[in-house]
Amino acid sequence: MAHSDDTVPGVGALSHRERVLLAGADPSDASRSLVDAALADGDPKVRAAALGAMERQGRLSSAALIAGLADPDPAVRARAAQLSTHGGDEVVPSLIGCLDATTHVAVAALVALGDRVALEALDAVLATAASTDDPLVLEEAVATLGALGDPAGLPVVLAATEGKPALRRRSVAALGGFEGDEVERALDRLADDRDWQVRQAVALLRRPPLSGA
Repeated sequence: MAHSDDTVPGVGALSHRERVLLAGADPSDASRSLVDAALADGDPKVRAAALGAMERQGRLSSAALIAGLADPDPAVRARAAQLSTHGGDEVVPSLIGCLDATTHVAVAALVALGDRVALEALDAVLATAASTDDPLVLEEAVATLGALGDPAGLPVVLAATEGKPALRRRSVAALGGFEGDEVERALDRLADDRDWQVRQAVALLRRPPLSGA
């Protein structure tokens, strides 16, 4: 169906956030300046968009991520955490500082720490797992401990195998980061779990590699 020019929005009809998002695909000096200015915009949605645009322009810096992780708005902090794999090791303390934040910020920070295999965050992740009463944060902390694979995290992961079904499912994947008799005994028990998704997770974890892999 054809549209008249009167019904198709032009560039002038775009919101500031939309212009910032589009600038991420444009490496010109004008677009870079637009994105840089948007990092300090009064609208947190624009600031979050600017971080993503800067990443798409291939120039997201650790300094910008650290500033984003300290932003007063949780949506900006969460977006910075999601993008933090593009930063250097200097962003890790800021990620750790987000672990006591709102649920979606803490979860995003935990995912990032696990993706980075940031072993220096182990104590903070253990403390988060021990202190949180948020099930989503606990589940992600367990997953992060599995990604880190440090033996100090194993007791927490083993304890999670006794939790609610969602936590037990996450614990199965986390156990894949460890070895030993305790791990095998836990997996044997979970293989007969009353929750079919837990049983399936164990089966997938223990599935032999494809021939020739």
